[in-house]
Amino acid sequence: MRGRSRSAPLASVIDQVADLSSRYCEVVLSGINLGRWGRDLPGGLRFVDLLRTILRETSVRRLRISSVEPMDWSQDLLELVASESRIAQHVHLPLQSGSDSVLKRMFRKYRTRHYASRIKLAHSLMPNAAIGADVMTGFPSETDEEFAETCDFIRQHPFTYLHVFTYSERPGTAAAEDANPVPVPVRHERTKILRDLSDEKNRAFRRRMVGHTLSAVTLEQRGIALTSNFLKVEMATPREPNQILDLAIGTATPTALRESTPFLVL
Repeated sequence: MRGRSRSAPLASVIDQVADLSSRYCEVVLSGINLGRWGRDLPGGLRFVDLLRTILRETSVRRLRISSVEPMDWSQDLLELVASESRIAQHVHLPLQSGSDSVLKRMFRKYRTRHYASRIKLAHSLMPNAAIGADVMTGFPSETDEEFAETCDFIRQHPFTYLHVFTYSERPGTAAAEDANPVPVPVRHERTKILRDLSDEKNRAFRRRMVGHTLSAVTLEQRGIALTSNFLKVEMATPREPNQILDLAIGTATPTALRESTPFLVL
């Protein structure tokens, strides 16, 4: 259920999504530099134009956008996601680090203030949206103070989950030649701290969804559905996979949500 990358001609993407949407309720668009789709094509197209064309010219019931670089989450794009019921309420922006000095050493083009402006806008437009990030621990020369900056940044912003990765050397890269590598046990310790923080954030988000009715697609995994805002739901009654349903949320479990169980009043 994957879309093509930004170098694919518009017609090819539309045809592929049309084909997938005839078989699947939800189509995930993914690709390298997905948010910059269209910039190498004639006509001045942008990723948001692609989304509007897909919605206009296909019968896709739900689009989910995979990872898009922070500064490619334009206001136009976020407003479209917020206003269009056929796009999942899910915003994923790679962070890598919440320390500007580490971002600079990574040669990232954004700084924390830029990143924060994007997630604050996303959250203001979609208070119940999933907001996720990729974060790397143990990048060469990452100090305790820089790691603390990352933890503080994550705590202060409305993330609902994190994908946390431990840095590992790749021969031939500038980072691998850094004279101050972070000891491997420290890398692993920092990874655990951030994963625990991610669990805490996600747990609070799940609890906030109790009492809501959420749109979800039923999965091949029996009795499980995935909500528009990227939460798993244990259904009270198993349904056939590949359906979009509105599910009333009764409780939050340690790892998911649980649909309300209907009961008979005597």
